[in-house]
Amino acid sequence: MIKWIRYRYRVPAYRPTTRPEEITVRELAQRLGVSIHFVHYWIQQGVIQARKIIDHGPWWITVTEQEEEQLRDRVRTSGHLQNRH
Repeated sequence: MIKWIRYRYRVPAYRPTTRPEEITVRELAQRLGVSIHFVHYWIQQGVIQARKIIDHGPWWITVTEQEEEQLRDRVRTSGHLQNRH
């Protein structure tokens, strides 16, 4: 129904503006070899800085090479993640 209304009144779908260096939760999880649940937990705990462009939208994450390496160290030394690798 919403598609029809947008079509009928020529209302374009909202396209959030992301920064080129931003990645998704799924992309970071894949890079680190962890589940997306760990990434969400780290966002909630303030370990990873992330932003939402719109409420109920996806998280957008910017991590430097140094921060990503620190996260890799966290994964390597975690007792909870040892059995998964």
